[in-house]
This record gives sequence, structure tokens and C-alpha cells, in this order.
Amino acid sequence: MAADGGTGRHRPHPPPHGGHRRLRAAAQVVASGHPVEPESPEFYSDLARRLRDAHRRANALPEGVRIPVIRRLLTVTEAVKRDPVRASERLDKMLEELPPQVEKPPTR
Repeated sequence: MAADGGTGRHRPHPPPHGGHRRLRAAAQVVASGHPVEPESPEFYSDLARRLRDAHRRANALPEGVRIPVIRRLLTVTEAVKRDPVRASERLDKMLEELPPQVEKPPTR
């Protein structure tokens, strides 16, 4: 037992930083023209549509390039849970880098 009568095994948790977390303010206008309000259903449906499109385009890439691109897409998908606006911006950048959609993607 510790001198203060407690078990002495754990230190108390430090208080949170001022009782609030810093949140990134959502930008009001995005140059890409997509909905910005993360509270609106249109934002998420547009984001989901663009993620599906990005996966389709990534699947058409050669295998050596496809796997790293899909990993990046999965990190963007995970980032949607924490910061949807920033994830949407990252997805826009990725879509600019990917080649345009092909007519018939290769079968594996």
C-alpha cells in the first residue's frame, strides 16, 4: 500500500485540455463544388459516390500500382469517421491523380 492509503499502482489521469477538444472548422466553400455541410445527408451520399468511383478507377490500375492506391483509399475511408470534410478534400486530390474511368475494367 502507498503512504496515502491508496494502492499506489496508477497515477491519476491528467485533466482534459480545458475540457474541450479542438475541432477543425468546416470550410464553407470547397473549390470542387461538392456539398460541405457534414450534417447533411447529401454530403455523405456524395462522398460515398465518389469513394465508389475512386475504387472502380483504382481497380482498373495495374496490380503494382493498384494495391498502394487502394490502401490510400482505405485510409481516406477511415478518416471520414474522424474528419469528414478533410477526408473529402483528400479524396478530391486522389481523384485528380487517378486516371479517368475506363470503359471495361479488367477482370481478375
